[in-house]
Amino acid sequence: RGTAFNKGVLLKHLLDDHQVDGIGDPTQAHMVAIDARAPLYDGGICTRIDCVSLGVVVNREAVRFYDEGEDFWPKRYAIWGRLVAQQPGQIAYSIIDSKAIGRFMPPVFPGVKADSLPELAQKLGLDVDTFMQTMTAYNSACKVGNFDHTALDDCHTEGVTPAKTHWARPIDTGPFYAYAVRPGVTFTYLGLKVDDTAAVRFADQPSRNLFVAGEMMAGNVLGKGYTAGVGMSIGTAFGRIAGRNAALAAAGKDAERGAVKDEV
Repeated sequence: RGTAFNKGVLLKHLLDDHQVDGIGDPTQAHMVAIDARAPLYDGGICTRIDCVSLGVVVNREAVRFYDEGEDFWPKRYAIWGRLVAQQPGQIAYSIIDSKAIGRFMPPVFPGVKADSLPELAQKLGLDVDTFMQTMTAYNSACKVGNFDHTALDDCHTEGVTPAKTHWARPIDTGPFYAYAVRPGVTFTYLGLKVDDTAAVRFADQPSRNLFVAGEMMAGNVLGKGYTAGVGMSIGTAFGRIAGRNAALAAAGKDAERGAVKDEV
């Protein structure tokens, strides 16, 4: 989701050519479901689709494949790119009705709009009969309680797979909207192994003068999924530690271990 030049060249160079210790799973990533109409190197958050938890998501075979209401969206948006990547053609469609409008950050491009669900399926190029079976099964399974998108509410489904754990309401109020989504990779969870001084490690021994922060060392913190702000947190917290210890190394001093203390 960065620029055309964001290819992990430095990370590969350190891991392959200098045998810096790595950490994290290269098959996992911060991978967001972004608008399928976004440019190849997109504009970041403005093309992210944030209405997933307010409706349902179907693949190109017009069937659901995961719990859209598993948890709060800031805790789950970074897994949806991977989920979509596992679907046929690596594409899916986020479906909402008018009740969801105004409850999520709208993306740059407007959604596909239709006055009925069959019309929406036709506009998306999905099999209408299968789509309607999916939507009818979901709508019938909704057990609507006290809807509250700011809390883990009691609106859920029963008797349908996959279940929708929270925020499950029938999609029955036109007009209806759909957003085609594709996976957008932000960063992988493969990174450089560090200790509490932010020093990279060679054969499990900390370097005296090479330090790293941010997404280059995300694998030390993230195993899967994401919580909003973690990228900025590991950039600022470890960036300060790494910067302080790099300065000490330049002055011929050993790195400070543990937290960096504030100074007045």
